[in-house]
Amino acid sequence: MRFCSLKKRIISTFISIGIMCSISGCTIPGKEKKENNDVEKEISTEVVTEAVTETTEEIPTTTEVQHDIRTLTITATGDCALGPIQTHGYGGSFHEYYDNYGEGYFLQNFKELFEADDFTLVNLECALTDRPFYPESNPDKEFFIVGRPEYAGILSSAGVEGCSLGNNHSKDVGTAGLEDTEAACDSAGIKWAVDDVSAIYETKDGYTIGFASSLLTGPVERENYIRNAIQQFNEQDVDIIVACCHWGEEKEYYPTDYQKRLAHEFVDLGADLIIGNHPHVVQGVEYYNGKVICYSLGNFCFGASHHPYDMEDMVFQQTFTFVDGELRATLDAHIIPVRVSTDASNNDFQPVYLEGEEKSSFIERVNTYNEACGNVEFDENGKLLVDYGDVMSDDGSNASEDGTVIYEDDSESENPEEISDGENDTNGNPSNAADNEASGEVVEDMEGNE
Repeated sequence: MRFCSLKKRIISTFISIGIMCSISGCTIPGKEKKENNDVEKEISTEVVTEAVTETTEEIPTTTEVQHDIRTLTITATGDCALGPIQTHGYGGSFHEYYDNYGEGYFLQNFKELFEADDFTLVNLECALTDRPFYPESNPDKEFFIVGRPEYAGILSSAGVEGCSLGNNHSKDVGTAGLEDTEAACDSAGIKWAVDDVSAIYETKDGYTIGFASSLLTGPVERENYIRNAIQQFNEQDVDIIVACCHWGEEKEYYPTDYQKRLAHEFVDLGADLIIGNHPHVVQGVEYYNGKVICYSLGNFCFGASHHPYDMEDMVFQQTFTFVDGELRATLDAHIIPVRVSTDASNNDFQPVYLEGEEKSSFIERVNTYNEACGNVEFDENGKLLVDYGDVMSDDGSNASEDGTVIYEDDSESENPEEISDGENDTNGNPSNAADNEASGEVVEDMEGNE
């Protein structure tokens, strides 16, 4: 009985302690630490999240400027006489080679080069016509160069897009013969220019090349054909302007003062490139006001002579760079030494690249002619370098040591001279060039020393 009474008292005591703990907020040891840790973690997480968010908001955002950089490459050759002169018989003539080997024979060594560029321009120095012609009817003219209309396919099949017809042989069969030549070029899909008719060629990228051509060994009024064309091209916002000038004196390796004066004028008017022909030998190259002047490229595919006076000539190639549609003042140009024939002793009418010692010797020879033009030199590979006095540069703008052009945003440049505009280049004014001005048509010796 007493034991039962004691048991009841103990149970009542435990119940009372439990009730008191509940009222006073007592916790079980160990549980409080866990709950506090959970709270700390929640607080810590909130703090970190807010810090990361604030840091991200403080970092400035930058947008990389993407420039649209495109290039346009133009190739120009010397005289192309696609036909014999009237004194040639059939045997060994240009006609016989065409009949035996076809149109692809003549320019097969340069087809890859011409097709890889954007525009190939040749001086077509002949008439392409089936009309009969009578040399005796024009006793003042010694040589007549006439080919068949289908010979235009020799050019188009090799990747030629443009022909300069302003020369002293495009009218060898009169005005009608010139019109036949123009029609032959049209049929072959080739652009042509002569005198008051200029041409515009559009590249696959949508850039336009305007070119004008005229014979400048006669009346000075012919100069206006080039002047007027340049002005029209400027008004039409043509991207690249080429002036094709048939001038100078035959077999002379140095330009006359007349050539230099006129070339400078055409550049000042807006021409981007001057291509000269007529002397049948190469002449020097000049870099004037940021533009290249080729005074004479010599011959190329030349059917008018079995033994040309000088069989070594050159092809010129220049790549123009556009940044966001604007032409930049850069310089990327070179010459390609050639011989008019695979046979060095007899003309087989198939031009070929000069290699090895022949190439090196030719470049050295051209550099000698360049001295009369003042400021240009070609390296061992034919790359055009400009003499700025203290340094030879292969680019008219900013470039890294390896020659890569550096393009800058004009608005970010604090020094305006950091972006070259080509206006500060040395013009060069040679004192030992020939003094003769071309005042009339020069009688040609097509057969050279034959």
